[in-house]
Amino acid sequence: MFTPERAKTVIEKEFEVFSREFTNSFDNDTELLKSVNSYILQRKGKQIRPILTMLSAKAIKGVELSTIKAGIAVEMLHTASLIHDDVVDEADSRRGQSTVNAVWKNRISILVGDYLLSKALITATETENFDIVKAISNVGKELSEGELHEIGIAYKADLQEDTYFEVIRKKTGVLFSTACRVGALSIKADVDKLKAIVEFGDIFGLCFQIKDDIFDYVSTSEKIGKPVGCDIKEGKMTLPLLYALNKTDESTRNELISLIKDEGMSENDVKKLINFAVENGGIEYSKQKLYELKNKAIKVLDVLEESDAKKALLGLLEFTIEREK
Repeated sequence: MFTPERAKTVIEKEFEVFSREFTNSFDNDTELLKSVNSYILQRKGKQIRPILTMLSAKAIKGVELSTIKAGIAVEMLHTASLIHDDVVDEADSRRGQSTVNAVWKNRISILVGDYLLSKALITATETENFDIVKAISNVGKELSEGELHEIGIAYKADLQEDTYFEVIRKKTGVLFSTACRVGALSIKADVDKLKAIVEFGDIFGLCFQIKDDIFDYVSTSEKIGKPVGCDIKEGKMTLPLLYALNKTDESTRNELISLIKDEGMSENDVKKLINFAVENGGIEYSKQKLYELKNKAIKVLDVLEESDAKKALLGLLEFTIEREK
């Protein structure tokens, strides 16, 4: 399977510069902040978003210093959002590792998240590209709106698929589409290529979230870092369950809706909802959506010439769809 590590070989020299500059951007003389930053750097993930930023630029023209700066801004913003999310969710672990708030408590975590958000905006200004600054600035608003929208519709079982996609496009997709957007903006891509790469990023983000939602029904906590059924317990109506409910008879639907609306649902209720979604085609339908989106992404990138960078973009999408955690 294509992996992020393989994608990095296409931008090997560029990624070395990014890694060095990203690490340097966390330098600080304040002892407490230095300790937290060091902890964050030790736990950094695959860094798919800045990889997308650099691949997007390279697939169109090439990676420049402003591309690197834009990628750093995206990854810092992503890191800040994860820290804030863990505080909101009262999460003690992420991907099997202790969260910042589990180690330093909420007050420090929120301040560090705010610090990284500010650093992301400062780094964006260093590109001297107003469109990049505008794109990075918009992400925080979109993420917050997406999360608040999701909270507002929790425990409501009368949702439509369009609403689900609207939520995940904001709460997850915007970081991926922005990662691709700023990559294209950094090398002043023409309108058609900019539009295509942004749409690809949007599709990438949708696929990423749908895959995560599937994990809530069929995976294990050891693989994904959270218990199966976590979303259901929080009243989140994700695609597998949404599809199954919309395809069942009215009597069964009403029975299950009563379970979903109960904020104190039991473990047996959660298992019942999971089994219902799995047995009534929710997983198969969600996977079908993934492959439909994948085919759409391939067509979207037709505007770009064939290159290793373009192949890597599509390879990363394939990885996102087929990953097991």
